[in-house]
Amino acid sequence: MCVPLALVAAGMAAASAGVGALSANAQARYQAKIAERNADMSREAAQQSILNTREEALQHYRQTAQLKGAQRARAAANGVSVDFGTAADVQADTDLLSNEDTSRIYRQGQQRTRGFEIDVSNNLGEASAQRQAGTAALIKGGFDVGKSIAGGFQASANPASVLGSAQQYSRYKGR
Repeated sequence: MCVPLALVAAGMAAASAGVGALSANAQARYQAKIAERNADMSREAAQQSILNTREEALQHYRQTAQLKGAQRARAAANGVSVDFGTAADVQADTDLLSNEDTSRIYRQGQQRTRGFEIDVSNNLGEASAQRQAGTAALIKGGFDVGKSIAGGFQASANPASVLGSAQQYSRYKGR
């Protein structure tokens, strides 16, 4: 009677290992999808960062043009030509500072965008790792199923071991 019990126990252990492997695989696939979605959102954020940087630079160019126009108007109102002398130097300094500011705007925009691109890379790596973990869970589950079944057959093929275990149990039970 103990022999069928060993096979039933082995079958249940095998089923449990199989269900656990399928569950772990499903969880890993879910985590991979989340990581891929996060990568997509970071990719969109990187594109938006590029657009925002361009808009910020355009706004700066417009402000610089307004400032230079105001400088020319003041110089003209005072009867000064902006083609030479101090007025020309003021215009050149304005261009120089504007170029430095524009360079800073683009540099900061590139740093923001690079951060989003790093997030994309990290999330895609996470998705890949999760898919590999899911595959590994299935493989491990397959081995665990086989191990459980083999253990059940070993116990059913050797009734003495089952009886020996029962005898040992009865000795401890009597104490």
